[in-house]
Amino acid sequence: MRKKQCKLGVLAVLLFAEYGFAQKKDSLSQETSIKEVVVVAFGKQKKEEITGSVQSLKTKDLSNLQNGNVLQGIGGKVAGVQVISSGQPGSQPTIRMRGIGSINASSDPLIVLDGIPYNGDLNSISSSDIESISFLEDASSNALYGSRGANGVIIVNTKRGKSKGLHIEADVKTGVNFRSIEDYSVYTSPQDYYTAYYNRARIGEIARLSQPGATPSVNTPHEEALKALNGLGYNVYNVPFNKLIRQDGSFNPDAQLLYQDDWKKLLFKPALRREATVGINASSDQLKSYTSLNYLDDKGYLISSGFERFGIRSNLDYTITPKLKLTSALSYTYSQQNFGETGGFSNPFQFARNISPFYPVFLRDDNYQMLYDAGGNPLYDYGDGQGPNGATRSYAVFENPVGNLQKDKSQTTSNIANINLGLNYEIVKGLDFTYNFGAYLENLKNLQFGNTEGGTSSSVGGTISKGSIFKYTLNHQQLLTYQKKLDKHSFNILIGHELNKIKSEGFSGTKQQLLLPNSLSFDNAVKITDLSGNGYEYAVEGYFSRLLYNYDGKYFFNANIRRDGSSVFSPESRWGNFYGLGVAWNVTKEDFLKDNSVINNLKLKASYGQQGNDNILLDSTTRDYYAYQDIYGINNFGDDKPVLSLKKQGNKDLKWETSKNLNAGFELSLLNNRINLNADYFERKVSDMIYTLPLPISNAGSYVKYGNIGDMTNRGVQANITIDLVHTEQLQWNVYANATHYKNKITKLPAEQRNTGLVTGLFILAEGGDRYTYYLKEFAGVNPKNGDALWYRTSINPTTQQAEKTITNNYKEATDYNTGKSAIPKVYGGFGTDITYKRFSLAVNFAYQFGGYGYDDIYRSLFHSNTYGSNYTTDLDKTWTPENPNAALPRVDLTSTSQNENSTLYLIKSDYISLQDVTLGYQLPDGFAQQAGLSGLKIYLTGNNLYLWSKRKGYDPRASLTGVSDPYKYSLLSSVSLGFKLTF
Repeated sequence: MRKKQCKLGVLAVLLFAEYGFAQKKDSLSQETSIKEVVVVAFGKQKKEEITGSVQSLKTKDLSNLQNGNVLQGIGGKVAGVQVISSGQPGSQPTIRMRGIGSINASSDPLIVLDGIPYNGDLNSISSSDIESISFLEDASSNALYGSRGANGVIIVNTKRGKSKGLHIEADVKTGVNFRSIEDYSVYTSPQDYYTAYYNRARIGEIARLSQPGATPSVNTPHEEALKALNGLGYNVYNVPFNKLIRQDGSFNPDAQLLYQDDWKKLLFKPALRREATVGINASSDQLKSYTSLNYLDDKGYLISSGFERFGIRSNLDYTITPKLKLTSALSYTYSQQNFGETGGFSNPFQFARNISPFYPVFLRDDNYQMLYDAGGNPLYDYGDGQGPNGATRSYAVFENPVGNLQKDKSQTTSNIANINLGLNYEIVKGLDFTYNFGAYLENLKNLQFGNTEGGTSSSVGGTISKGSIFKYTLNHQQLLTYQKKLDKHSFNILIGHELNKIKSEGFSGTKQQLLLPNSLSFDNAVKITDLSGNGYEYAVEGYFSRLLYNYDGKYFFNANIRRDGSSVFSPESRWGNFYGLGVAWNVTKEDFLKDNSVINNLKLKASYGQQGNDNILLDSTTRDYYAYQDIYGINNFGDDKPVLSLKKQGNKDLKWETSKNLNAGFELSLLNNRINLNADYFERKVSDMIYTLPLPISNAGSYVKYGNIGDMTNRGVQANITIDLVHTEQLQWNVYANATHYKNKITKLPAEQRNTGLVTGLFILAEGGDRYTYYLKEFAGVNPKNGDALWYRTSINPTTQQAEKTITNNYKEATDYNTGKSAIPKVYGGFGTDITYKRFSLAVNFAYQFGGYGYDDIYRSLFHSNTYGSNYTTDLDKTWTPENPNAALPRVDLTSTSQNENSTLYLIKSDYISLQDVTLGYQLPDGFAQQAGLSGLKIYLTGNNLYLWSKRKGYDPRASLTGVSDPYKYSLLSSVSLGFKLTF
């Protein structure tokens, strides 16, 4: 069933909900709101003192998330933050804060864990260990991170010891994972597919005969179409192909189905999810400790995929003397991730969608009976002629993902240790010195195993590929902090130094020709086909200072400055200066608002600053740590002599990308803090963007060179509102909503591309346009006479010398146009509600986006014109046929390959509303819990990624930052679990 396209009215209802507040008995106080403490760069601040844009998620916001990586579950919860996820359990999502930070450098935010920049994925940290996550979005908030703060900063703080005594909390939940959305609608019946394929051949022959000068065939279109069926190889009916379909196009009623296997049901199955955590708080006057154990077994709905993790953490705060304090955060995590995402024909998502419904999963004999090995296990059909009557598959020969996923392996195993140590000494009252040390150590092992029994790997006797990477990061911070209050003046001055070093070494190898079919040892294979190793080193050093000042709690000012040096750039361009300035005015402290009963809090704020970006990418995932140096590859051209070839030409003049950020906004609380509204205007100007330089034709694509070539801006607004609708002793009900709107604009390109723009895939970079503006041929409709696809063509009229737009059926003659349509949505955000009634609680959260365009390349590919026997969309009934000459979609046959090439026909609105998570809980009475030896017991049912309203079944706008559908991506999963929280 086609998903409904929802409108912004749902959000508007929440934003402008009629307020009829019940008489409250325990209202939130202004004092409580003001004293809320937020984690910021190198410390904490009261919420009232912050001059920039900082948002936080607390334990209650994170505790019900069911994600191996906590960032996968925050979609829609934080204004300005976009989350693009994969369904692969434990995968790292793509995060964008306030737009696009670069074209060729990374746009990823910096992650800081317990005060130290973190060089790993957050899948190594259980969400139950996290106390809070802060999102620093403007310059005054993140300038102290200098070269790494340009794309925003995410500060993750883990739990620490609190109240005195021993307190234990356990959280155990078990549930099921399943596919979040249905796939595209394709043919599932062999009868329907054979009929559709027959008609493709028939229509193609009719179209061919209609061409001027066409050579007549000895066969009728009907006979040609029946003949084409033979190319499919497998006939699953008891009548031959030439009698399967009648002259009138109807299917032979005497045909009986001999067998059929369901690829999707065998590949995608609901899977078990189990998670258990235990947290122990043990604190005394001098020592506060938090210790935790956590285990997660998160199986994917794709067979043989999943994520397993075991972690242990110990956080200590020890007061050695009244002036000397020691802090530590130690953790170890073991994890194993089993993947299902592969490229090519073997990818299970692409395969299940495109394999025709008559091709079998299991091997059968000439009597169509399933065959088994000596152990009684079914054999798999790889389409290579071993099946019934020697039939061969015309689609993806030698591949069978159902068999391969159970016999092959694709996994990553990691061992991660993270050590953060801090020593704080009070030199004199108000003057502190802190030394922080962080060490991150990761040993990563990759395994790829291809079996000997079937699939491409079997043709070389099986394959084993192994890789090992050891990476460590060392971070040193020295911080000198001075605090002083003089009458109504308060000062906080920070001076600091930070040194961050990363070193990584790795190797990988591949061997073929296995002796034992199931041994994963390298010694089990005899032929070495690849052996390589590499490594890198990276360092960044910074000197920084910050001034925080406020006068009488009314006027706030902060200033940050940092000077960073990065090993990415040449010594001449290595150092950069970054800064941030912020001011705020607490208007409610003024006499004219001091005792106002309606306006409880009004703060005006503004900030400006500059950050840098040295995270240059060689491709979408590989970072360039040697941007100013030439990089060579060592090749063997068959004579076993090493030959150097230039892969990337260095550029000593390359310098920092810089972002200049402006933020201005207000924070407003009304009616005893029952209504809270925050709004910000932001402007982000990125200059000296790094991109590939135009090179001489003689280069012929053999190497690349990067330079600072362009500028870009992001301008927008974001807002979030929370409304405490009802707050009585027995019932509390609040709603929230947030929205972000921004426009991305490229303001400068190199002179060589200023007129033509830079074309990258389906997009064009042009001055005045944005990063993801589609550049496509414009679809002009369908020729009703023969079903030809038509496109527009702009050419110069030789008489008038004016450009004229005409229509052509020749795809190569059609013009590529700047469509003016972008993948960037006009607005995105989330909304939800929390209700507590007596001992019951309900939380519901949604995410949404509106106003952007996607390009549905998967849908386009399902209108293919090939003879490979791959599946079709059921929307073939909307394409041109002689019987349907006024169809909106062009003819699909077996030979006209340009009919469904890239064009504006396959642009689609990327609007969606997603039901992100729902949690229903019940807190058992204290007496019942105490009888069980507990101080508290809560039972809850929680679900994530539960429903999607979007434009087309199968197309998921949440899965792609660019809006382009990816046929190989692990579709998002849903989880539903029953959980128990026990406190002792």
